[in-house]
This record gives sequence, C-alpha cells and structure tokens, in this order.
Amino acid sequence: MPEELTHKAPAWLTEEYVQKKLRVYFKDESLNVKQLESNPASGNGENYASVMTRINVEYTTKDMKARQPATFLVKTTFADKDPASDLLSEYGIYTREMDMYEQILPHLADLVKKDIGDARKLFAATVNVDRERDSIIFEDLSLEEYKVACRLKKLDLEHTYLVLEKLASFHATGAALAERQPGIFEKNYDRGFFNKHTRRYEHIMTVLLQALSRSLELNQDLKERYQAKVDQMVHHVMDYGERSASINPGDFVTLAHGDLWTTNIMFQYNGKGHPTNAIFIDFQFSVWNSPVIDLHYFFSTSIQEDLRLHHQPEMVQFYYYKLAEALKKLRYSGHVPCLFEFQQQFRVKAFYAAFATLIFGPVMVYNGKEEASIEQIISTSEKGLRFKDSLYQSEYMQKLLLSALPFLDQFGLLDEM
Repeated sequence: MPEELTHKAPAWLTEEYVQKKLRVYFKDESLNVKQLESNPASGNGENYASVMTRINVEYTTKDMKARQPATFLVKTTFADKDPASDLLSEYGIYTREMDMYEQILPHLADLVKKDIGDARKLFAATVNVDRERDSIIFEDLSLEEYKVACRLKKLDLEHTYLVLEKLASFHATGAALAERQPGIFEKNYDRGFFNKHTRRYEHIMTVLLQALSRSLELNQDLKERYQAKVDQMVHHVMDYGERSASINPGDFVTLAHGDLWTTNIMFQYNGKGHPTNAIFIDFQFSVWNSPVIDLHYFFSTSIQEDLRLHHQPEMVQFYYYKLAEALKKLRYSGHVPCLFEFQQQFRVKAFYAAFATLIFGPVMVYNGKEEASIEQIISTSEKGLRFKDSLYQSEYMQKLLLSALPFLDQFGLLDEM
C-alpha cells in the first residue's frame, strides 16, 4: 500500500521562479514556463531532515513548436518554525549539501569517469542551488528508471555488492580529491551525527533508547538479558558515539556519505530486473571521517538480516579490495591499510552499528499510522510518546530485536565501555 504524501510545496516555488532557474540551466533566455504542477516526492518515514517536492513543468522556447514536458525534484529545508530546522542547522547540513552539489560531487564524478574508468552516473545532475532559500533542484532520475528499493524489505546480496562497489569509488575519489586539493574538506565537514561541536541529537537518541527499554517489557527474556544494558547506554550514548566516530592514528580517512541507507540510494535495472547501477543522494551529513562509519550504518539499516548477521566480514573484504583497486587507479599516494588493519578499524568503530541498529534503524523502517517526524520524537505529549513506542513495539521490530540484541551483545557493544 503506497505511503501517504502530505507536505505542501514551498510558496516561493512559482512558475516565475522555476522559469528563471531553467533559463540558466538550459542556457536559453527564450524559455517560458507554461504550466507548473507540484507534488510531494517523499512519504511518511522516508526523510526526517528535509522536504522533497516533484515539479512537473511544461515549457516552450523560440525553437520549439510545441510544449516540452520536464520533471525535476526540489529539495528544501523544513520551515523555520519546525523544531527539526533549529536542530539540524547546528550540524550545518543545508550549507554542506549545497557545497557538495556545487563544489565536490562534480569533481568526484570526473575522477570516477576519467581515472577509475566507470562511466556510470554517481549522482543526480544539479539544476540549481539556491542558498537564499536553502534549496536544490535536481534532475528527476525516475525518468531514467532509477528507483529506490523498499526500505522495509531491505537489500539482497546483489544490490548490496553493487552499493559497496560504488561506495568504494566514492570513498576513493574523496581521498584522492583531498590529496590533490589540500584543505578542501577542512570547513564544515566535521559534523556528523557524533562530533566535538554539538550534541543536539542527544535528546533524540536518549528518548529513543528509553522507548526501546520500554518495549523490552513485552518480552521477559529480552527484558532480563538486555534492559539494564540499554538503560545504561542512555547515559553514555553520546560518549560512545563520539568515540566510534573519532579519527585515530593510522586510520584511513576520507569523505564519508554519513547517512547511507536504503532511501538515499537509487538503482537502475536491466531488462531482466538485475541492478546495473546505484547512485547516492542526500549528502547533508557528508563528513570527513573513516569510511567504516558508512559501512556500519549501511549494514545496520539497509541489508537483509541474514547478510547483516552472517556475512559482514566478507562484505567488508569485497569493499576493501574495490577501494584499494580504485585508489591505485587514482594514483593515491597516502597510506592504504592492509585488509587486516582495515578489518581492525571496522571492529574498533563498531558502536556505530549499535547506534544505527537501535536508534535510527527503527525510525527508518517505521510504517505505522502515527505522524513520523523529528517533532514527534522530541515531543513529550501523549501523541509523541505513542509514536516513539510504536517504533519499537511493532511486530517487525520485536522480531528484529530477537536477533539484533544478541548480535550486538556478543561484541560487547551493549556493555559499559
């Protein structure tokens, strides 16, 4: 059953505004927008940090005899009055994503194509970046039959390996770009979910862990084994998270996507239904850090449970060899760790998996009737508490916790550290 799409398009998104931006994009001052239709492009539970609107345009130019249809996506921030806007602004996410699309991603795409030799798309082309309105207009890749996979079913091995291959190219080109243009990531790329500048996400993380603890009352065995451990994590989650996201001597570091999960990946398929390309979207939390935070976050939120529980070492190995191969093609001269060292780096930062699995993961797979928003997570109202409880008390999450908690616990990730 399709999810209900409810948000309204920004008031400033008018025919005149779109016409002005398209004239620049197409380099044609004779372009005239004849019709503009706006519709929500993201559903309940799909995006907590921004609003996506699809615009259908019909336009003419002096060389056209008939109207030309076109479709674009417009990404905007929440309204200033929305609690999410105030919280997210401290992480610099809106400025950062505009910087990514204007200054970084074109370079990375060029390196992927020319040095790595992969002609496939890396990201959606940018039509316009409007810093005054904190908005970005992209090409609509659904026109090229790119699709987002189901966030509830999650990704199988074929999709997962394709993502890891593209992620290795993304990480490799980020490291190479930093080497070729020193200082390019020094400003505003140090604020992931855990960082030394702000802890504004702390309240969200603690109230979600508290909701997890309440949900364990539904299963006596899980309650006895894990409730006390979850309760102590409430008081230490930010310390553990910052430790897992800190850069240690000898770490391989690069530009990480920072929020790599199912809804931020689009796939293109061949005639037999096999995925042939994957592109990444939503670069608001891109951060200069270890690439393993992307791996932990992706594994913990986006791949099928059997893969997450039983196949992570070989998936890390597959990613590592793709990364090393891409770095070689890019003539990267920095230190590239051996596989053993990289697997150690993956283990040292494993609390990122606990955070992604237990805190953000339930929000990402929410499919209930309650309004899904940051405001609802923050709220202490009856409605807000009901939403948070519904995240963990669903049949889906209760089943997932039966495997997720023992998996994390065997590595000591639920103990006091």
